[in-house]
Amino acid sequence: MKAAYQTILVVFAVLLPVAALGQSGGWQSDGSGTSTWHVSPSEGTCNVSQAQNRARRAGIYRTDLVYRDENVLTLRGLTEWGDRREITFANIRGCPEVGFQDMQQSQPGKVPTNR
Repeated sequence: MKAAYQTILVVFAVLLPVAALGQSGGWQSDGSGTSTWHVSPSEGTCNVSQAQNRARRAGIYRTDLVYRDENVLTLRGLTEWGDRREITFANIRGCPEVGFQDMQQSQPGKVPTNR
């Protein structure tokens, strides 16, 4: 009986901290033996991965963070046609889109030829 009680106590001592980490951040398993570190954003803010997911849904891929402050996050990426675009999100819960801008692509100018 004493051994069973000690075993249950050890199981609870191991599982309770792991369960608590899973809710707010920490190592999370994908079910196939791979674990990744997950950090939840503080309540009411937008993190980079949330902004990247929102940008992807808006049709902007391969995004990089180009600007971040306490108010906004700005990402730059490519559309499916290869055009460069910047998209800006408010740094509040839900990452609402504030605006976007098409970037000018530098293309070499054609030199007129006289024949």
